Amino acid sequence: MDFTSPLAALFIAIVVWWLSTGIVLFAVNQAEAGSGGLWKLMVPMTCVGIIGFALMVIGSEHKTPMGSYMGFFGALFVWSWHEAAFLTGALTGSRRTECPPGLSGWGRFRAAWEAVCDHEIAILLTGMGLWLALAGADNLFGLAAFGLLWGMRISAKLLIFLGAPHAISEMMPRRIAHLKSYFNTTRTTPLFPLLLAVAMGLLIVLVAGAMRSTEDYSLVGHTLLAAFMALAIVEHVVLVLPVSDTALWRWAMAKPAVQAISGEARMGQRGRQRHRSEHPSNKQ
Repeated sequence: MDFTSPLAALFIAIVVWWLSTGIVLFAVNQAEAGSGGLWKLMVPMTCVGIIGFALMVIGSEHKTPMGSYMGFFGALFVWSWHEAAFLTGALTGSRRTECPPGLSGWGRFRAAWEAVCDHEIAILLTGMGLWLALAGADNLFGLAAFGLLWGMRISAKLLIFLGAPHAISEMMPRRIAHLKSYFNTTRTTPLFPLLLAVAMGLLIVLVAGAMRSTEDYSLVGHTLLAAFMALAIVEHVVLVLPVSDTALWRWAMAKPAVQAISGEARMGQRGRQRHRSEHPSNKQ
């Protein structure tokens, strides 16, 4: 395989997105099932984060396709630490309870911020540290990858808070299940087209950058970023459309959750069949 090919970079980005998401979910679910497993998980995840930072530093020194890949994978490793810390509930916010009933406007926003503020501040500090460590380097695609993941996460959280009918996922771990109460699933926010337009604009810029690239490291870097931007756009769309992403990572979920989802699906199917059989048009 020619790893400088845009198709190869696109394939790698998609596989890594699917696999890294599943591995983190699987590890979190396994840790929840064990005694003291959450902190046992965070120790190796911290090692992964340190390795990721090292990859970003080394990759930033080389204007080669391998340097772009190293920076990209390094950013994912660092991001995986933050995801694991959040999904295990080890790093979320000072408010660990459900949203108080009746809150709206600024009060609801403040409560939601208190529920995730520690994690958001940790990501901010990480981003600042990466900027200080990598600014001025020859290859900044790793830093750009972390920035893209951060920006699209903020966009997704705003969308979920303001209004996304299908934001609640069956894959959400038990330790952060209280965060569902802060989601607005009653409507699609009017700002969704704006968020989508901004994301599409960035995707166009990245694709144009890849097409104009005259060096292999730039072509690979822009393609990896464009692929992740496209996947982030798909994730945004899934939040507002009646499309389930559970099937993609069913293998990473805890068995009880999978069985519950399958049971609900079977009950829903039987209900629809019973409704059709009782419909007047089906009676003789």
